[in-house]
Amino acid sequence: MTVKLVTQTQASTLELVGRRPTLALLIDGRAYQISETTADDGSVTVTVDGHAYRVWRALEGDRVQVKLGARLYSVEVEDPVATAAALGEAGNELKAEMPGVVVALRCAPNDTVNAGDPLLTLESMKMQLTVLAPRAGVVESIHVALNESFQKGARLVTLASESAAP
Repeated sequence: MTVKLVTQTQASTLELVGRRPTLALLIDGRAYQISETTADDGSVTVTVDGHAYRVWRALEGDRVQVKLGARLYSVEVEDPVATAAALGEAGNELKAEMPGVVVALRCAPNDTVNAGDPLLTLESMKMQLTVLAPRAGVVESIHVALNESFQKGARLVTLASESAAP
């Protein structure tokens, strides 16, 4: 999964490449290993590549406010449903962002789904990702099967065009 991280001064691209045993991210192409622990005072100790940082964070609308030392960062958080809506052909065709294997089918052809409903669960690079419906509609077809491997760019699910949906 790739997301855009926007602070007050810069934009970066984050790619999630692993979750266990620690979070593994590529930030603007550089690899980082990240873990965290929460203290009783609400602070969080974030360890990045062996260096510990004490931070406080609070969610405010679509932004996370993060205090690190004497600095305050305001980080924009993307809505996963809105991001899913931007993928594919006007939200009708969902394609794989990376190679993987299907570990769960969460819908079937002709199912009616709402925006944000889970469609498939995929495993890629030792992490599981859920593909969400980008909009309300009807599942037209599923192009992959349970335990089937796929490549980046493969068609996964097609929703009926909005004009064809009941």
